Formats: sequence, structure tokens, C-alpha cells
Amino acid sequence: MKRIVLGVDGSDGSIQAARVAGRLTADLGAELTAVHVRHVAPMALSAAPVAVTSDPEETLGAIEELARKRTAQALDPLGIPWAFQVRAGDPAAELEQAAAEQRADLIVVGSQGHTVVHRLLLGSVSTQLTHHAQRPVMVVPLT
Repeated sequence: MKRIVLGVDGSDGSIQAARVAGRLTADLGAELTAVHVRHVAPMALSAAPVAVTSDPEETLGAIEELARKRTAQALDPLGIPWAFQVRAGDPAAELEQAAAEQRADLIVVGSQGHTVVHRLLLGSVSTQLTHHAQRPVMVVPLT
């Protein structure tokens, strides 16, 4: 395994996934790219860990900055090199596209712990990836 793509959104689940992906990267001597996808979803914004403003661009920027900061806090202590990439669009599709472009061997994402009803009605990035990705996906549970 040489390349890993990690999906990050600043949530506790994505930070747990960052820790696991970081240790895996260190153990394997792989390359790690953390990918944050800017995506406007009303329910996601209502649960955003930042102040939601009337300016969607400002809110998305704050979420991006939080994701970058929390990912760095999880990965930097491991002493591994990693890159941060920002994309826009559907998170599952963009993570798969980033993985394809980088010829990644694995996509790592966190589980957000949504209820079964939430997943059935709205889906989840991890569910979409596990069903449609063209490469292995590791879903790290929130502990």
C-alpha cells in the first residue's frame, strides 16, 4: 500500500479516522492526502461545529479551516508527511475522484454515527463509498 486518501470534515469521526490513517501511513511508509470537500447540505450545516453565518462561503471557509486545524492536530504528532487538499461537490464522489487521480490504494473515512433512519433517508459518505468506490474503503468507527 503506497497511497492513502483520507476524508476529513473536522468532525470527531473524521479525526478518529485521521489518527488511524496516520498510524497506517507511518507503519507502511505510505503517502497520505487528507481531502476536505466543501459541500453545502442544510442538515450538515445545522450540525456544523462552527458558527453558521448568512454567508455560505464564510461558513464553508470556517468549516474548512476547522478541518485543516483538527487534522493537523491529529497527524502532526505522528511525524509523517501529509498533504491537505480541498475540493467541492458531492463528498463521496470527490473522495473517489481524488483517490483515482492519486492512484490511491485505500480511502479512509470516519463514521459519523448517524442513526439508521438518517442513513436511509439521506445516505452517508461512508455508505456511498463502501457501495460504489473502485478501491478498498476503511470506515473508522467513532469510539
